[in-house]
Formats: sequence, C-alpha cells, structure tokens
Amino acid sequence: MIIIKIFVLIGYFSLVKSKNVYMHNLPLGEYRIVFERMYPCQSINSLQINLYFSKRTSNITEVKGNFTLLEPFADNLTLDVNLASWSLIGGWKPNSAVYIAKNACSSLKMVLGNAWYSIMNDFNFPSTSCPVPSGTYITSGMNSKEFENNNFPKVYFYGKYKFTFKAKNEKNKVFGCAVLELSLIRPWETPI
Repeated sequence: MIIIKIFVLIGYFSLVKSKNVYMHNLPLGEYRIVFERMYPCQSINSLQINLYFSKRTSNITEVKGNFTLLEPFADNLTLDVNLASWSLIGGWKPNSAVYIAKNACSSLKMVLGNAWYSIMNDFNFPSTSCPVPSGTYITSGMNSKEFENNNFPKVYFYGKYKFTFKAKNEKNKVFGCAVLELSLIRPWETPI
C-alpha cells in the first residue's frame, strides 16, 4: 500500500513540475510576438527608418531611433508589404503573405490599428492623421508591446517571419523601405 502511494506522489509531482503537459502543439493559434531585428533596406531614402530594439529589462523590449521624412508620407504612395517565412531547411521563403495597397498612409494607419496612435505619440509626430509632414521624429523609447495592438490576424502559424515594408511612388521607385524580423510563439512559451 505504501509503494502505491509513493508511485502516485511521484506521478503527481512530475505532472506538477511540467508546465505544458496539457498544452497543445498545433502549428497555428493565438500568438505572442517576439521582435528580433529591424533594419533599413535599399530605397531612394526619402523616408529613412532608423529604428532598433533595446532591452530595458528582461521582459521589456523598447523601440528606439527615429523616422526622417524628406518628403511627406501621404496617400499618393503605394504600400507594399511582403511577409517571408523561415524555411525548415533554412533560408527565407518570400510571399508567405503579400499586402499591396494604394493610399499608403491611410492603409498603414488601418493595418496598424491602435498601434498607429502609439507610434504617433511616442515619436512626437505633430498629428495622428494623414499625410505625415516631413521632418525628423525621435523617440527615447517605445515599449514594443504597444505594437501588438494592431489589426493583424490574431491567429496565425507559429514560426519566424520577416516583414519587408516598402512605400513606392507613382513611378514604382521605392520611397522608403524597412525590414522587421520577428517570431510568433505560443502564449505560454518563452523566447529562446
């Protein structure tokens, strides 16, 4: 009888120690965003995005840097977003999702949702409406959690992704370009 009680206790404690015994491992679901890198890409540099991630504490990541607009960011531009996913055999696979929209400023405002207003306030833009006037807009630190309040799908495939944001003019020249690398992880997982 004592041996049975010992085995029951051992089984109980091994289940209690394991955090995700009842957590599923489906390939998609609700996610947490872990931001990894952000850097500019090749453009005519009328819109310069000089942002980077900085760890303030072990669980708070801030976005620091500036936006420099040599021309206003307006609806006469086209927004081109290409989402690449990390392949199981290594390397980026482009066109996991593609979003192309005229009226770049209004479209970006719609896609970002409430994150748009957080960006406008933290970077000290003069207004939250389109067009965004030319100038240099700097932040001393914006909590990256504010980016999660967007209008992206709330359920998606887990994995590593690379967003390439391009603003193109009517001649199809890249007005400004930025790349954002991130991972979508399960809500109970911890980043590596």
